[in-house]
Amino acid sequence: MGSSRKTHKFFTPSPWRSGNQFSLLPNGDQFFPEIISAIESAHSSIDLEMYLVESGNVATRFVDALCRAANRKLRVRVLFDHVGSRGFNQQDQLRLKESGVYLRFYNRLRRKKLFRNLARDHRKIIIIDDQLAFVGGTGITDKFDPTTSNQDAWRELMIRIQGPVVRDWKGMFEHIWWHYKSPFNFKNWRNKLQQTKYSSFDNVKLESITPHARINGSRGFGIDPIKGALISQLRKAKRRAWISTAYFYPSRKLRREIKHAALRGVDVRLLLPGPKTDHPSIRYAGQSYYRKLLKCGVQIYEYQPHFLHMKVALIDNWSSIGSCNFDRWNLRWNLEANQEIIDAAFAEDVSNMLLDDFSHCKIIESKHWASRSWFQRFREFFWSRVGLLITKIFDQ
Repeated sequence: MGSSRKTHKFFTPSPWRSGNQFSLLPNGDQFFPEIISAIESAHSSIDLEMYLVESGNVATRFVDALCRAANRKLRVRVLFDHVGSRGFNQQDQLRLKESGVYLRFYNRLRRKKLFRNLARDHRKIIIIDDQLAFVGGTGITDKFDPTTSNQDAWRELMIRIQGPVVRDWKGMFEHIWWHYKSPFNFKNWRNKLQQTKYSSFDNVKLESITPHARINGSRGFGIDPIKGALISQLRKAKRRAWISTAYFYPSRKLRREIKHAALRGVDVRLLLPGPKTDHPSIRYAGQSYYRKLLKCGVQIYEYQPHFLHMKVALIDNWSSIGSCNFDRWNLRWNLEANQEIIDAAFAEDVSNMLLDDFSHCKIIESKHWASRSWFQRFREFFWSRVGLLITKIFDQ
């Protein structure tokens, strides 16, 4: 019982920290070269946790850099989700292992696990020398690289992080790395985690004008502090609440708070995928909520140039960026992790980025939405019912 309680506590949000630096890295032509360069410049350690991994040009660049780092006698640890990395071929895996890279797979599929196979590691974390971190929504795949996929590249965002909060990202990685070592040794994990204790950092009073940040992580199975933080901020919103997500299928509670914020006069905007998406069924299910949201004054933007895959929430001067889509599946089953930041200057950077994204969107207007075709209405009805049925099955 004791170990269970400690494990649960770890997944609550970390303490707020000051003294951090954050940089936005939009799209793969910016963040991939930055991450590869950091790997090449690493001096002691590299920790990488990723969901979507597929062999190709981008994966080869990562494998080459990681192998070179291991050959320089750095400790290199790589944790891939077993389902998300199905496209990562055996040759690439063998190259990593032969170079001395420690490679593990999260929650390997097993028939006897039944529904536990649905629990996936959806986080995207890279930590360099325990001093630098990259966090966001990318995968190691050509899908995110404009130089390879051109117009088909997915719209994505990573952030570059330095400062005390990097140690919290390190602690999150350590927990999963040691928890899924077989057999699991809680004492060993606890000793390893001592290296990431928070006592060396001072918590920040949130009333202070000093920028501060924390990480927020979800462990799946209905434990979703990320959604809780979003709802809390929506209730306090005074000026704006802008949310970008790749898969819009929110819970009733989250929809209610979005509508309430708009009815209070808050500038509420949803930045969602347009016709370019890898899961059209989820898009149709989410569109079934458009009518009521529009009626309450929520502005809905559908991104047109590429598949919008980034996950961002900007509410007044609070922002949340990371791996978590605000859909029921992510919040129920997946390991997720977001960086939360309260900083007026950083919020302005996020705002400017989103304003540019809005300019490439189709704005959904109530009048035109009301006149959509019967076939579109049928798709919304069908896929929303499928979604509700799946939700009820797994709620049992």
